[in-house]
Amino acid sequence: MNTMKAVLLIGAAMALAACSEVPQVTHYEAGTYSGKPDTRPWESAAYGGDKAKWESDMRARARKQTEIGRMPPG
Repeated sequence: MNTMKAVLLIGAAMALAACSEVPQVTHYEAGTYSGKPDTRPWESAAYGGDKAKWESDMRARARKQTEIGRMPPG
């Protein structure tokens, strides 16, 4: 009987421990940006700084995501 109580007590303690939440607090420093450094999308290796090519690819991508753009002509 004591073993059963011990198992239930340990199980209850484990269940309560699993429900706890670790605080997720970010510490901000005034005047500094703590995130990742962002680059412009056209500055990637795929485009090599060619903004016009990137814009052209984005327009083509948007056209192909609509039903009208995917329908065959005719």
